[in-house]
Amino acid sequence: MKIGLNAGIFAGRPSAAEAIRLARAAGADGLELNLAEKGPFSLESGDEELRAIRRAAESEGVELPTIHCGLHWQYPLTDPDPAVRARGVAALERTLEVGAAIGARVHLVVPGVVKPEVPYGEAYRRAQEAVATLARKADAVGMRIGIENVWNRFLLSPLEMARFIDEFGTPTVGAFFDVGNILAYGYPLHWIETLGRRIYAVHFKDYRADVAGGAGFVYLFQGDVPWGQIPGALAAVGYDWYVTAELGPYRFQAEKAAPDAVAAMRLILGR
Repeated sequence: MKIGLNAGIFAGRPSAAEAIRLARAAGADGLELNLAEKGPFSLESGDEELRAIRRAAESEGVELPTIHCGLHWQYPLTDPDPAVRARGVAALERTLEVGAAIGARVHLVVPGVVKPEVPYGEAYRRAQEAVATLARKADAVGMRIGIENVWNRFLLSPLEMARFIDEFGTPTVGAFFDVGNILAYGYPLHWIETLGRRIYAVHFKDYRADVAGGAGFVYLFQGDVPWGQIPGALAAVGYDWYVTAELGPYRFQAEKAAPDAVAAMRLILGR
C-alpha cells in the first residue's frame, strides 16, 4: 500500500504546489488536495492553474490520487431546499473535472446529512439521486466516487453502506473508508470485511473513546484503532492502494506532524 497525506496536515494553508513539496519532504507517496469554493485551487481554477499543479506533482514525484471538496457540508446533497442540493451537485461535478485534470482517481463524497428536518428515508432518496448524477459525471471524466463514512447520522452500518453502493449498479461508485471515523459507532474490521472490494480509498486517523472531557480524534497510535490488524484486513479484501492520513497540524512544532504521520504509517504497513 502507498502512503498519502491530506493537505490539511500542513499549517497555514499552503498553495497546492507548496503542499506537494511538503508532502515529498515528509516522505509521502501521494497527496490529497482539498478544493475550495473560491481562490487558488478552487472551483474557479482554470486549465492553466490545474496543469501547473499536475506538473508540480510530476516534478516532485508525488501522486495526487484522491481529491476532497468540503462543500458537501455547506451544500448537503440531502438538503430540503432543491436549490441547495443543486448547488452541492454542481460543486462536486466541478470537483470531478478538477480531479481528472490533476490526475486524481477517486473523489471523496459525503452523500448527505440526516437532520430533524431531513427524515432518513428522504435523505436516502435524495442521496441516491445526487450520487447517480455524480456517477454519470465521473464516468464522463474517468474518475470514481468514494462514499465516505462520516458523522452524518446516515448509512450507519456496513450492510447499509454496501447496499447503498450496490444499488447504483456501477463500478464507478464505491467506498472511501475512514478507519478512525468508524470508531464512534462501529468497528473497522467489521466494516472492511463487509465492504470488501467496494473500498476504493482509505483514510487513516485515530479515535480515542476516553479522552478527558469526552471522546475525540487523536494522532495515529494514540487512540483505539487496532492498527496491528488493519493492514491484514485490507489486504484480505484485496485492497492495495493508498492509505491517506487525514490529520491536522500539531499545535506546536506544526511542521513535525506530516513526517511523524508518515513514520507512523510506515510502522503500521511494515514499510
